[in-house]
Amino acid sequence: VYNDHLAQHSSTTCRREVVHHLIRRYSSEKYKNKRTRSFLYFGESGCLVGRDSETMKLLDSETMKLLRVLHLGGLRFHFASNGDLIHLRYLGIHGYYFSYYLAFISKLRFLQTLDASLDASGHIISETVDLRKLTSLRHVIGKFFGELLIGDAANLQTLRSISSDSWNKLKHELLINLRDLEIYEYSTSEERRVPVSWASLTKLRNLRVLKLRAKCGVYLWLESEEAVRSMDVISPSLESVTLVGITFEEDPMPFFQKMPRLEGLILENCHYSGGKMSVSEQGFGRLRKLCFF
Repeated sequence: VYNDHLAQHSSTTCRREVVHHLIRRYSSEKYKNKRTRSFLYFGESGCLVGRDSETMKLLDSETMKLLRVLHLGGLRFHFASNGDLIHLRYLGIHGYYFSYYLAFISKLRFLQTLDASLDASGHIISETVDLRKLTSLRHVIGKFFGELLIGDAANLQTLRSISSDSWNKLKHELLINLRDLEIYEYSTSEERRVPVSWASLTKLRNLRVLKLRAKCGVYLWLESEEAVRSMDVISPSLESVTLVGITFEEDPMPFFQKMPRLEGLILENCHYSGGKMSVSEQGFGRLRKLCFF
């Protein structure tokens, strides 16, 4: 651990290293460690590690060859090599600096967790993000408002969050292991309505947590096809539903009450012009939490 005091347990054989605040002090105290498995940085955002810096020399392709966990936080880091981190399974970065790592990320073929939500402001990633070569991905976290390209998504379990446009382009029947989904819609221009199909959600047989969120004048519009209306059971694994800024064309309760495992339902700043919502006597057999804001 490298913090404001002296480094603790500094050696060339330790496998897990954590830097608190002072990245430059870390580089001056440390020797090359070829056995590093985890590197975590908790400090100020925006610190740039250049190509010729001492830290860059200590975190090059040779010392990071066996790295499995890389938590960079708000550190901007220039990597000398893009294709050598075959053991890397977790990458954590601030969404604000995501564009610095696009080329690097696209070559991490065996990455399992990509977390770009570490900045408290929740920066929106507007660039096109191509993850089609990352076939081992299980968790993708960040506000991906630009186009998000996902290839073989059979292993994907967490997707938070994706724009409705990108979501509608995915092959939903391939998301067989998806358990946690957030669709996030955001706009800085004129108000617009974006449809999200109920049918696309019912294909997610293992989905447990669903969150649909719309902000800044955008209204997600839930479409209910006739095939969905005729189903006796919808989304049999879904346990929690949170809807923010959603516009309903019809009473949504008949759909929600067909979810046999639903325990939590939150409706925040939603709009329904049909007057009353109705629930059947047998509806919501396991519901424990119901919130309206």
